[in-house]
Amino acid sequence: MPEKLNSLQNNQKAFDLKDFFTLVRKHWMIILSMVVLAALLSVYLAIKARPVYQASSSLLIERPARMASLEQVYGNMGVNWEFYPNQIHLLKSIPVAKRVVERIGVEKFIPKEVELKWYEKLLPGKSPDKLLDKTKDQLFSIALANVRNTMSVSQAKGSGVFYISFDDYNPFLATLKANALADSYIEEVIESGINAKQRTGESISKQLPELERKVAQSEINLKNFQKKHKIYLPEGGDELAVQELGQLNARITELKRSKLNLESVYRRIKSVSGQPEKLARIPALLEKSEVISQKNKFASAQTNVSELGLVYGPKHPKMMRAMETRRLAQKEYFSILQTTADLIIADYETIAQEISHEQRGVSSIKVEISDNNELAFEYDALKRDFEYNKQIYEAFLKQSKETDAVKTASVQTINARVLNEAVVPASPYKPNKKIMLAVGLFLGLLLGLGLAFLIEHFDNTFKSSDEVEEKLNIPVVGMLPNIMDSDEEHSPAMHFVELPKSAFAESIRTLRTGVLLSMPDNDHKSILVTSTVPSEGKTTIAMNLAHSLSHLGDAILVEADLRRPMVKKNMGRKDQKGLTSLISGESDFAESITVDARSKKLHILSSGMIPPNPLELLSSDKFDLLLVKLKEKYKFVIIDCAPVMAVSDALVLSQKVDGVLFVIKHESTPSQLVESAISRLKRVSAKLIGVTLNRLKTNKAKYGRYYKYEGNYYGHYGYHTNSKGDKRRA
Repeated sequence: MPEKLNSLQNNQKAFDLKDFFTLVRKHWMIILSMVVLAALLSVYLAIKARPVYQASSSLLIERPARMASLEQVYGNMGVNWEFYPNQIHLLKSIPVAKRVVERIGVEKFIPKEVELKWYEKLLPGKSPDKLLDKTKDQLFSIALANVRNTMSVSQAKGSGVFYISFDDYNPFLATLKANALADSYIEEVIESGINAKQRTGESISKQLPELERKVAQSEINLKNFQKKHKIYLPEGGDELAVQELGQLNARITELKRSKLNLESVYRRIKSVSGQPEKLARIPALLEKSEVISQKNKFASAQTNVSELGLVYGPKHPKMMRAMETRRLAQKEYFSILQTTADLIIADYETIAQEISHEQRGVSSIKVEISDNNELAFEYDALKRDFEYNKQIYEAFLKQSKETDAVKTASVQTINARVLNEAVVPASPYKPNKKIMLAVGLFLGLLLGLGLAFLIEHFDNTFKSSDEVEEKLNIPVVGMLPNIMDSDEEHSPAMHFVELPKSAFAESIRTLRTGVLLSMPDNDHKSILVTSTVPSEGKTTIAMNLAHSLSHLGDAILVEADLRRPMVKKNMGRKDQKGLTSLISGESDFAESITVDARSKKLHILSSGMIPPNPLELLSSDKFDLLLVKLKEKYKFVIIDCAPVMAVSDALVLSQKVDGVLFVIKHESTPSQLVESAISRLKRVSAKLIGVTLNRLKTNKAKYGRYYKYEGNYYGHYGYHTNSKGDKRRA
C-alpha cells in the first residue's frame, strides 16, 4: 500500500508539472510581454537612478577584563547582559549621531540644490524644498536624520570588530561620516563615565539584607517540618510500586498498538455490516489464506460461466450447472468473509476490554504512590528552596566584598580603537544595473505567470477529457483536432472522405469505435448528434461520423435540425425535398433520399423546406414511423438535430434513438452551460453514450504532441493525399 501511494503521489506531481508547462506554452505571449516590459522598466530605472557611494571604516571594541565576573553575578539574578549587541545600539544612538554632525558641520549636509526623485516629478504641484528658509534647528535635524538613515553597522562573527558604513550621493561626505562615527563613539564612551563595577556593587549591597532574611526563613521552615512529622521520609518513593507501574504502562502501550492496527479494519467492517459484497473490498480480509482460497474458487466458477456463456444459452444443462456452482462458491466466499470479519471484531473488542482493565490498575497504583510520597515531595521542595536561597546569598556576599575595595576607583568600562579609516570610494556601489535587470526579469516572469494563472483560473470552459469526465460523469469517446483554420481547400464536413489518412480522419475512426463499443447490443443503431449551443461542430461531426459508419454497413444521415440546417448547405443542394416533404407526403422516399456523390456509400435525408413548426413535426407519429422504417432499412441512422439549450428538439428526439452523442467545443463553451444541457437530457432519460471534444487546439493543449505523432504516422509509413488528389511519398 505505501508503495502504491508513493507512486500515485509521484504521478500527481508529474501531472502538475505537465500542466504547468502546458500553461506556459498556451500563454507564452502574455508571459513574454510581461518579461520584456519589466526588463525595459528595470533598464529605465537603472539609467535614471542617481549613483550612491559607500565608505566604510572598522572599529575594534574589547570587552573589559572583569566584565565576565559581573555577568556571572547578574546571570544568577536572571539578567543576561548582551555586551556586543548593546554596542551596536550605542553606535546607532542619537547622542553619537549628534557628535558626528557637530564634528563634520551642518553646512556639509545641506545640498545647494534639492532634486526631486523620478516618482515625485510625476506628482502635480510637487516642487523642491527651499532649505535656505529653514532655521538652524531644522537644518540640524535634517543633518541628524541624514546620519541615522544612511548608517549601517555590523559585527564580524565571533569577534569584537565592527564595520561602519555610510551611503551618500557625495563620496567625500560618506567618507567623513564613516570616520567621524568611530571617533564620536569613543568620545561618547569615555565621557559617559560609566563604572559598571561600582553600580553593580551598590545594587548588590541593597539586596543583601533581603537575601539574608530569605535564607534564615527557609531554614526555619525546613526544621519545623522535620520536627512536626518526626518520621523518616524516603527520597526515592516506593520502588516496587514504581516498577509495577512501569510494567502496566508497557502492557497498555502494547495493547493500544494492537488495537490501533485493527481499528481501521474494525471500523470498515462495522460500516458494511450485513453486506458481504462490500466486505470483499476490504484489503485486510482479502489477505487471509482461507479467503484467498475461496476467492480463487469463486473466480474459477465465474470464469467457467463466462466461457460456457459463449457457447451455450442460459437454460442449457451445462450452463445451469455452472451457474449453480458459481452461486454456491459465491455463497461460501461471502460466508468465509463474514466469519473472518467476526473474528477481527472479537479480537478488537477483547483488546479494548484488556486496556480498560489495565488502566484501572494503573490508576490504583498512582493513588498509592501519591499517598506514600506526599510528605517526601513537600520535604524536597522546602530543602530545594533553602539551598537555592543560600547559594544566591553566598554569591552576592562574595561579590559585595570584592566591590567594596574598588568603589572609588575610576575604571574604564570599554576599550575601543579604530582599525581602518574610511577612504574616498572611487566608484558607486549602487545601483547595480545587472541585479536590477535580473530582478526585473524575475518579477516580470512572476507577473506573467500570475496573469496566466489568473486567466486560466477564470476560464470555465472544458480543456481536457479528464475535466469533462470529472464534471459531467460521462465518458469521452472521441477527441477531434481543429481543422477549421488548417486546411481551407477542403470542406470540414467532407474531411473524412477527402483526406482519409489525416489525423482528423483517424480521430473520426476512433470516435466511431467508441460509439460502437458503447452500443454493443443493437444491430441497427440510431444515434443522435447534438451540442449545447450552435457553432460547436455537431453537423461536421455528424457528417464525418456518418461517412465513417458507411464503411461498416448501410448508413443514412438524417438532418433533423429544421431551424438552421447545415447538411444541405454543405452538400450544395438547393431543392426543397427532404425530411419535411417526406413526412408531409409531398415526396416519396426515393425522391427525398440523396446518395453522397463523393463517397457513393452514404445516404442523406436532408431537411427539405424549413417548416413553421419543427418541434410538432419531430414529435409526430409520422416521424416515429419513419424512424422505425429507417432502422429496418439501414444498419446505422445518424441524426443531426438542433442544440439542447437553443430549443427542445433534442430533448424530444433523444427519447426516440438508441444513443445520444454530445459534442463540446474545446475551450469555448462554458462548463455551467454544458452541465445545464446534460442535466436537461438526463431529466428526460436520454441514453447518453458519451461526449466528443471537438476542435481541440493541439498547438497548446496537452494532447498536442499525440496528434502531432498521429499526423506524422502516415507520412512516415504511408502516403499523404494533397488537395489535388494525387499521392506523394512522405
